[in-house]
Amino acid sequence: MKQNLIYNLPKLETAKYENIFNVYTDDEQRYFYNILQSIAFPDNLLDSFFDAYIIKPNDAWSLISYNNYGTISLWWIITLANNIINPLSELQSGDILKIPKSSVVREVLNQIIK
Repeated sequence: MKQNLIYNLPKLETAKYENIFNVYTDDEQRYFYNILQSIAFPDNLLDSFFDAYIIKPNDAWSLISYNNYGTISLWWIITLANNIINPLSELQSGDILKIPKSSVVREVLNQIIK
């Protein structure tokens, strides 16, 4: 079950990464996420679903997210689209990222929160 469906837990914004995880309870009724849950973009998505972004010096995932979506919370969508396993690794200036278009992001989020 997703966190937003549990009445006594705080509601998450739609864009929050935590929405991909199901929430469970242990024997003592403590909540925890199944952090093994993940999502992936299909490899065969058309290029028309993405914009290109050239990484600039001092860019961060949150800044790239904000510049493209108006929120820092969608950094994880960009890392998934680019098969970034470790978002803590340093971004390389000049590298080109695939940025999912807003319509694609809305569809991904709608599928996750169901």
